[in-house]
This record gives sequence, C-alpha cells and structure tokens, in this order.
Amino acid sequence: MALYFIAAFLFFFLIFFVNQILLMAEQILSKHAPIRQVLLLIAYSLPSIVATSAPFATLVGTLMGIGRFVSDREFLAMTALGVPSSFAIVPVIAVGAAIALASFVSNDILLPAGTIQFNRLYKKILTSTPAIELESDSVKRNQDAIVVSGTVRENSMDGILIIDVDASGNRRIVSASSVDIIPSSSLDIMMTLSMRDASVFSLRKDGRLDFDRIRADGLSYNILTKNLLSSYASSPSPREMSSRDLYGELVRRRSEKPSRSTNMYLMEFHKKFAIPLAALFFSFLAFSLGLGAKSNGQTTGFIFGLIIAVFYWALLIGGQTLSMRLGLNGALMMWIPDVAICGFGAAFLVLRILP
Repeated sequence: MALYFIAAFLFFFLIFFVNQILLMAEQILSKHAPIRQVLLLIAYSLPSIVATSAPFATLVGTLMGIGRFVSDREFLAMTALGVPSSFAIVPVIAVGAAIALASFVSNDILLPAGTIQFNRLYKKILTSTPAIELESDSVKRNQDAIVVSGTVRENSMDGILIIDVDASGNRRIVSASSVDIIPSSSLDIMMTLSMRDASVFSLRKDGRLDFDRIRADGLSYNILTKNLLSSYASSPSPREMSSRDLYGELVRRRSEKPSRSTNMYLMEFHKKFAIPLAALFFSFLAFSLGLGAKSNGQTTGFIFGLIIAVFYWALLIGGQTLSMRLGLNGALMMWIPDVAICGFGAAFLVLRILP
C-alpha cells in the first residue's frame, strides 16, 4: 500500500502542480514577471497541492494495493488458514488515519501560511509590474469601476475609458487618449495611471441633469489594490486562517445576523476537517471495492480510483459553488461528499464480507 500510495500521490501531485504552472503561465509568466518571484509563488501554493493530493492518493493507492492482494490470491490464502478478510481492514484504516492526520496538518498549518505569503507576494508583483493586471483591448469589472483598456505596450497604453463612482457617490466617466502605467510603492495602490489629454464627465447622484465636465492636459488616477484583488483585505481571509482562528471568528459572529460572509467562514472551517478525513473514508471505500477485484487488480483499481476521485471532486467544488453563490449551508456542503463516500464504503463492505 505504501508503494502504491507514493506512486498515486506523485501522479495527483503532478496533475495539480502542472495545473498551477499553467495558471501562472497564463496570468503572470506571459506578462514577463520576474521568474524568481513566479517560482516563489509556486512554492507557496505547494501546501494546497499536497493537502488535496493526499486523500486522492489514499483512494487510488489502497485500491491498487488491495487489487494486487486479490490478484495474487492472498485473501484466498488467508481464508484457507482461517483468517477472515476483514482482518486486513485494520492496517488499511490505520494507514488512512495516518494520512488524514498528515493532510490535516498541511491543511490547517501550512496552507494558511502559504496562502498569506502567496497573496503578499502576488500583490508585490502586481504593484511592481502593473501591466500584469491590465490586458490589451479588454474590459475589467471590479467592485467600484469598469475599466476599458486599449493596447498595452510595456508600461503604456494607447487609450482608456473608466466608469466609476467617486467618494460622494457620483457616477464618473474618465477617458484619455494615452496613458503611462506607473508602478506604486504602496501595497494599497496597485498602480497609477498618468493620463494625457484626459476628460472627466461627472453625473451628480441627486440629479441626472446636474453634471460637471472637466478637461485636463494631465491627470493621475490611482487604482486601488482592494478593488482588483478580492483577497486583499485589512483582516485575514478565511483561507488564511487556521481551524482555531476560524472557530474563534465563528464564535464572535454567533450573536450577529447570519450572512454570506459568516457562511464563508463556516464553510472554510469544516473544509479544514472534511478534506483530510476524506483520506480515512477513501481507504474504507477502497478496501470494500478492492475485495471484488478478479484480475488485473492494479489496473482496475487505478481506473476506478480516478472515476471516484472525479466524482468526489465534483461534489466538493459543486458544494463550494452553491455555498458561495446561493448561500447554502457551508458545513453541509463540505460534508456531503464525505458522507457519500463513507456510505458507499459501508454498503460495499456489507456486500463483500458479511454473509
């Protein structure tokens, strides 16, 4: 089992690692960000990859190991010697529990630390290389503004249109024929747009017929980090917190009215436990399924493992999406995949072992 687990872990680790590299290539490498900082971003994302790969590796590794046991007639030999097949479930569950514990440590300690460092470095890269966030001939929508950018070359742009709201709540339309993109020394400001031949059209919120029109040879427009990065906040996000911190935050919010923000903390808290414990439930299910292997146990176990992994991943991602967008209970959405896996495991075990 240990050998198959290592092989399966490397397989899933490679898949998630390559996916992370492709995301980096699309978002950052294609904009010529410093390679050293990109490598650091990949390193900071490793805890997330490890925490996700371990449960799936437990599933596939156990299926392949038990399949090999069945193919080599080891269970038949055990039965002939009077040792029941259920005896082998003890080491299987022990391995699953050990992997679940290691996955929890990665998910609860290393993941928040890596996420904090990742977000901090990502902000630094964006503020030092602001053209990463601006794409040529594109439309970007954030919390308070819509930015329509022209062609971006190095640190300049041949035109821009911004629709936003000022501090007084008045709607503004800002445009310029050419723009210089200036990096910022502050993490709160992502970039400064130095506009030439700029025009500002401001509509008063208390009357559509009341407006101001301004023309300027030069205009500086600051784009705030919090308006472009959802992860940017003065307080840690749920993903940047340990289970203990999340529990303390939930206790503090207990007297408040339920909100989508509180549901996010609830979902992240239960996710800290649901994903690591999936390794234990996967080992239980894999043992139950592995007993039914006839021949080519390793190949069959690998194929079935991938199918079950996709099924679990779809339930998990679907639960997160429903929780974030529709406000469904975050705790329930995180435990549904584990309950399904454990239920299937118990059902198959009853069919395979009990008379």
